[in-house]
Amino acid sequence: MFVLKSGRVRLEKRVHDQTVVVGELGAGAFCGELAMINDQPRPVTATVTEDASLIKLEAGQFEEMVRKNPDISVRMLKKMGKRLNESQFRVSNYSLRSNEGRLLHQLRHEAEQAGDSDALTGSTPIPDDLAAVLSIDIGELKALLNEFIDRELIAIDADGHFEIPDPAEFDRYLSYLELKDRYDYSES
Repeated sequence: MFVLKSGRVRLEKRVHDQTVVVGELGAGAFCGELAMINDQPRPVTATVTEDASLIKLEAGQFEEMVRKNPDISVRMLKKMGKRLNESQFRVSNYSLRSNEGRLLHQLRHEAEQAGDSDALTGSTPIPDDLAAVLSIDIGELKALLNEFIDRELIAIDADGHFEIPDPAEFDRYLSYLELKDRYDYSES
């Protein structure tokens, strides 16, 4: 297991012929814990994306640390639960076959995570790795974002933050795309 003292690490998983980003970790985060807990191969690949300083824990050290300090266990469980929720969101997002639907679904999720999930208001940063997270070509991502701006589903400021001016309209359009996706799939 590794604990990041500084730097950034990207977690990726190979799914069929694509590499999917499943997470980005910064200082204070950890990875490799699942291999320690269930004695299985690591489910994802961790790649340092920004110079990092890491602490390596062997299985015995990890078990002793967890046994002696229940606070560490609770913090780890909370972080693992958060990662599991995020993974479940990403799996549900990949069930949408259109990039347009997946992108809108992701933007809604980002807005929810940044603020009030009911109102979806406020300025939310667009993640730097959004194209990688969604496995969308950067050119297509930019084209879709411009289309959403033209449709007035989102507004993007000079700092790369987006807002959802009309959450009800945004959700209506997303619902339409989800239904269209289901209909198109059942027809094929």
